[in-house]
This record gives sequence, C-alpha cells and structure tokens, in this order.
Amino acid sequence: MEDIVYQLVKRLRPDLEKESGQQRIGSVADVVTLLYMLPLGIIGLVWLVRVSDWGLIGKNWLFFILLAVLMYLFNRFSFFIVTEIRSGGYANTEGALDGMVLWSGIFLFGPSALWLDVFWNVVNLVRGVWRARSPAETWNQLRASVSGLATNVLGILLVLPVYRLMGGEFPLGKLSMQSLAAGTTVILLHLVLMLLIFGGYIGYVIWALRYVLNASPGPAVHFFILAFTLPALANPFAILAANLYSQGGILFYLFNVIGLLLVAVLARRLSRAVESSRLQSHQLEELERLGRAILNDPPDASTLPKLLEEHVPPMFSSSSILIWSEESGTLLNYPANLSVERAPMWSWLHTQSQARFFQTDQPVPWLEKTPPHAPLLMAPVLHPEHSHAIGGVYIEVRSLAVIWDERSLAALLPAVQTLSAQVASALRRAQVYYETLAMQKTLQELSLARSIQASFLPENLPQLDGWQLHAALEPARQIAGDFYDFIAFPNGQVGIVIADVADKGLGPALYMALSSTLLRTFASQYPTEPARVLSATNQRILQDARANLFVTVFYGVLNPETGQLVYANAGHPPAFLISREQPTQQQSLRNTGMPLGIDLDATWREEEIQLAPGDVLILYTDGVTDAQNNQGQFIDRQAVLNCIYQHLEHPVQTIQESIFDEIHQFVGEAPRFDDITLVIVKREYR
Repeated sequence: MEDIVYQLVKRLRPDLEKESGQQRIGSVADVVTLLYMLPLGIIGLVWLVRVSDWGLIGKNWLFFILLAVLMYLFNRFSFFIVTEIRSGGYANTEGALDGMVLWSGIFLFGPSALWLDVFWNVVNLVRGVWRARSPAETWNQLRASVSGLATNVLGILLVLPVYRLMGGEFPLGKLSMQSLAAGTTVILLHLVLMLLIFGGYIGYVIWALRYVLNASPGPAVHFFILAFTLPALANPFAILAANLYSQGGILFYLFNVIGLLLVAVLARRLSRAVESSRLQSHQLEELERLGRAILNDPPDASTLPKLLEEHVPPMFSSSSILIWSEESGTLLNYPANLSVERAPMWSWLHTQSQARFFQTDQPVPWLEKTPPHAPLLMAPVLHPEHSHAIGGVYIEVRSLAVIWDERSLAALLPAVQTLSAQVASALRRAQVYYETLAMQKTLQELSLARSIQASFLPENLPQLDGWQLHAALEPARQIAGDFYDFIAFPNGQVGIVIADVADKGLGPALYMALSSTLLRTFASQYPTEPARVLSATNQRILQDARANLFVTVFYGVLNPETGQLVYANAGHPPAFLISREQPTQQQSLRNTGMPLGIDLDATWREEEIQLAPGDVLILYTDGVTDAQNNQGQFIDRQAVLNCIYQHLEHPVQTIQESIFDEIHQFVGEAPRFDDITLVIVKREYR
C-alpha cells in the first residue's frame, strides 16, 4: 500500500524521492489530505456563498472587522504542542483560541460569520506560500488552508441545522439552559465531525508509523487528541461572549474576550517555557549519550558519522544539520537531500571562535546577497589545543512550532557549542590515535634500523699483544650518525676508523651504512694508504648517493709492532695523542683534507705519528666537545682532558667511562642533540 500511495503522490511531487522516513510520511499525508479535502472545501465555499446574508455583513461591517482583529490577536498569541511520536521523531501543531471568536460571531450572525475564517485562511495561505523555502513547506501550507475550509466552513455548516433543531437562534438571545445546551452540543458535534474529516490524514499517519517505521502508534494518537481538543476547549465560552454582546453590548463582549486573550498569552508563554525546558533537557541527555558513545567506540573516529547521525538530529528536532571537518570532509548531512554551499561559509567560519545565530532572513556575512533562509546556528569545530577551526557545525532550524526569536536561538547556543567541542574532541582523539600508531610503527622501524646499524659496528675488537683497544657509542636518538670500525689486515696491521655523518635520522643512518661499507671495502684494497682509501670512498659516495650530506672521517693504520700510525683526517675533530712522559703536552691530529661527500676531486694527505709505550690515542666525535647543559654552555675541553690525565694509568675502558661520566654530569637533564663516540688506543707500558 505504501508503494502505491507513494507512486501516486510522486506524480504531483517529483521531489518526494529526495525525502525519507518520517519526513516522507508527512509529505505524502499532506498531499493525500489536500486531494480529498479540496472537494470538501469547495463544497463548503459554494454552500457558504448561498447561505450568507450580505446585507447583515454590510450592516455590521465594523463589528466584523473587530472580530477579524481579535482572531488575528488570538493567532498572534498561539500556543504550540510538540510530541515525540517515535524515537528521534517529533510531531508538532500550533493551536489558538481564535475558534472562540469565530463561534461567537456565528452565534450572533449565523453562518455569514464563517467568512472570517475564509478570510484568515486565504491570508495564511498567501503568507505561508510566500515564506515557504521548500516544496514540502508549500504543500503543508496548502493542506492546512484547504483542510481549514473543509473542517470549519463545511463542518460548521453541516452541524448548524442541529443547533436550530435544538431551539438555537441567531443572534443568540437571553442565556438559558436550552440555548446553552444547543450551543455546547453543536460545538461538540463540530469537534467530532472535524475528527471524522481528518480521519484519512490521521489514519494514514498511524498506519505508516506502525507498518513503515515500525513505531508504536500510541504517541501519535495522543498527539492528535491534544492537537484537536486543546484549541477547542475555549469554544464553549463563545456562548457566553455572544450572550454578553446581545445583552450588554460591545464592552461586555470585549471584557470577556480580553480575559480569554490573557489566558492565550499565558498559554503561549507556558508552551514556550515547556518546550524550551524539554529541548534543553533532551539536548543534555543526547549530548551525554553522544559523549559516552564516542568514548566507548573505536578511537579512530571510524564510527563518528554513524554516532552523529544517531544522536544529533534528535537534539535539534526537524532541523537540517551539516557537520564537517576540514580533513575528514562531511561527517553528517541531515536530511540526505540537504544541499549547502560550504566553501564561502567555511571561509568565514574558520575565523570564528564562538557559536553564532542568525534570525530568519537576517543577512549572513559570508554572502554578498543573502537568500531567504530559516533561523541558522553556526559553530566552528575548534582544535582542542591550538584553538583554530578544523571544521564546522551548521544547523538550519526548521523545527516545530516554536517562535525562533533572538532569545530562543540564544538558548540553543550552549548545546551547539558543546556539540562542536565533542566533535573536536573525537577528531583530536582520532588524530592522537593515528599519530600513536605512526609513532609505534616508526619506533619499530627505528628499532630495526638500530639493530641493523649495530651490525655494522665490530662485534669483537682485535686483540693485539701490548695494546688496549676500546670503543663506545652512545646515540642521541634511536639511531646514530656516528660509527667506528677496526679492520684487521693480513700483515698484522689494524685500520682504525671513527666517523660522523652530518644530521641525524634514517637518511643519515643509511648514509652511514654506505660510508662504513665503502671504507671497509677500499681499506681492504689499499691496506697501507689511508689517503687513497678516503679518496676512493669519496668518489664512490658522490657517484652513488644523491643526498646533500657529508661525513667526517678519521682513518689511520696502526702497526702494532712499531707503534707507527699513518692516518688521514677528512674534516673530523682532531684526535688527542697523550704521552705518558708529558701528559699535559698532548698532540692534536688535525685535518688533512675536507669531509667526504662534498668535492669529487678532493684529495687528502697522510700524516704519521709514533705511539710510545704508555701513550694513549683518543679519537672522538663532536658529541664529546659540543655537549651542552640547560644554560646552553658547552663543556670545557680542558675538563675532558683533565679526566683523561687522571685516569691515564687505568685500563682504556675506565678512561672511556670516566669521560662519559664527566659529560653526563655536565649535561644533566638537558636534551642531547648529538651522538657521543669514543675510540681509545693505548700502548701498554712494560
């Protein structure tokens, strides 16, 4: 049945396919009701034309104008009813006590007074269609106006004969039990007849709720009872008002009507307060549910769009809602057919720090020419730490019968601001989650890189009779840019390497691996020519590596038998040769050429020194001499040398540990930016 009705209605409203759920049911009900009530409304108008007393209207035209003004005032102070007819779905109606004015006119002037209802139906129709911003609003207004003609004009004309049969007369004379009974009966009969005429509309909505949306029809039935009976409660007072006019004149009539008008004002204020309280309570509940759901769901925000779709629309009943983030795009577009030009709006919103509202048709700052619009609520989604906009919340308030003035819209801002904060928190949580995953992956990669890098360092140092060799590397980060090596040659000599790649990280670590491999390779080819090894390594690095990096290298070849060391220094910090005989007169092994990886045609010269028994050779990287404390002060070079002097007679490992202790004590809690590497060679004194 639903499909048949839907296909028929879609011929008149092709845009219906863009709607879904309760919105579609309401639109279908509007069209169906309009179609079957239109003939009834036409019949009522034709009948009214035939029975109207135009002379009576002309004679009492001033009072008719007064009645029209009073009906306007009662409509101006209308009250509204909002009911949740299913989870997250609301129905609303606007009621007024203007029926009392209309019935008082009927009791005074007969059916001719029904032209007052026709007049206001036409006015409301023109005004509603003019203000409508969608086909759904237009059809809803058409249905309301036509159903008003069918129920009020035709309905009242049908029950007025009963009033006459019960002894009622026009105008209403002296108040008696007979006239009171006749008036009350006809008002009740009209209410019953109105329910019967609306039976098709009510029946379709209840059927659709039960079988299409699988919702209980009970709340809808309760809503319809309230919607039809509450505005009619004041109608019996029309009997008293008409009698007062007949017996005492217009002042008595106005006294009675003004009293009811005050009741209408109170009813309006009460309904507004009740709805405001309901909205705020419901928003707080949904915000709390949304917050718990975000915390309980996966931290990657993969379910955030679903959570927003579930919890946000019920917060702002019947509104159009758009939530987005700059990085993730649209998070919620409700209803699905909502179309908003986001770019100009975002260019303005990302400069804001607070939620804002714009009343109906108020100019908006992101458009030069503002088209007609419903009340708007806007809020930036702010980064929790940096407070810059990373997204936005856009709400077009089309909801219910609430009068969305400045006070009503301002009352919604805290909920909108809280919602944007929850979205920001969820997005930040996802960002931290992904950053943590990336960090864990990086740490795993760095751990692997460190283990691979460690494999490039010699596992065991050469054991030379009469010599002590020791090396230590303390990286500033997970992976180091420093390296050292000991290369044993077949002739008994030993190559000694210490090097430092500029910069830190994975790139320099790979550069270190390449440099280490090339140095060892060319050292095997040219075992007694350190300068040639550096030259060959330099050329190969520049040919193979496309990186703006360089490496400083000290490479020497030690003859253990004679104590002779032939070396070449490619831009590396000068080594210290400390004599046992004159420890404070250390010799510096300075540069013999530039670092590797800069100039393809660079050359290096070789130098030669002699290590006597008891002499100590200290090779180091700039992490030793450039160590800084929290005050930005560099370590005193002399303090490092004094540490060496004090432990000159100790094993080389003790010398290394004392130097490291001196550095650690000086640096303290200051962050380290460079690796610390030491290679110590000592010729034993016998």
